[in-house]
Amino acid sequence: MNTDESLINEDNIIETILKMMEKAEQFIDKSGVEKKVIVLNNLKSLLGHDSYERYKYLIMGIIDFTVEISKGRKINLNNIKKKFCCLSI
Repeated sequence: MNTDESLINEDNIIETILKMMEKAEQFIDKSGVEKKVIVLNNLKSLLGHDSYERYKYLIMGIIDFTVEISKGRKINLNNIKKKFCCLSI
């Protein structure tokens, strides 16, 4: 997945995640779970282990949130806040 790998950092991580998700959508023979794994593995290799672990919950939350929004599902923001209340960023 070609993104600007050398330019990925804390400032553009969300944009990079979204671009990778768009590219993963092109794999019509993969399930949603398989596509998520592809994105997560690519991000891990780009960010490195330490940075990936630091942002792991944020990354997975962004992916899940984006999928829910793209499917037109209602999002209960109170549930999201409860899930991530103890996340220190």
